Amino acid sequence: MPGKTREDSQRTRDTILDAAEQVILCRRMGRTTMADIAHAANVSRGAVYGHYKNKIDLSIAMCERAFASMEIPVRTEGESALQTLYREGIYLLRLYSEPGPVQRVLHILYLKCDESEDHIALLDIRNEWEAQRMADTEELIIEAVANAELPQTTDIKLANLYLHSLVDGIYSTLFCTNRVPEHKWEIAEKLYQAGFAGLKTLKN
Repeated sequence: MPGKTREDSQRTRDTILDAAEQVILCRRMGRTTMADIAHAANVSRGAVYGHYKNKIDLSIAMCERAFASMEIPVRTEGESALQTLYREGIYLLRLYSEPGPVQRVLHILYLKCDESEDHIALLDIRNEWEAQRMADTEELIIEAVANAELPQTTDIKLANLYLHSLVDGIYSTLFCTNRVPEHKWEIAEKLYQAGFAGLKTLKN
């Protein structure tokens, strides 16, 4: 009987990681065991341990797979910093709102992962995610100010925080509550467009 191929191993890993996302979302990180994940993936515990040494190792792989699937918008030729900033905000809103690995992993990192010593590696991933997003947008805001797309008096740090708060607030209001039962994405874009204009008012 032929042995397992790389493709077989990858399929098993994907099945395990798919199951981990679902189980941790339901049970929280602290209450999930490797046995729970094996059961949900319909594989043996030995199969899970054959790929991942423990739950944290598995969870790190789960996060890495999700973030590797992201397709950050590429800046097009001739596009201004402010235009790129706008597109990236819309992209993040879609990323947060559409079901998929990134949405599930972010929910886990922010809502299902306790701030305990056991989860330091995962909290570091969360902090790195935040830091990278903030760094990317701050760079664009600085460029927009330099190119006179935003006022010279713009408070860079405040504008950056405002922009991320805008995305987080729209997502929370539209996709985590029942305030808007339909046409959520159309409303999300209108809210973001209106809020984005507020960047020009954030002065030192």
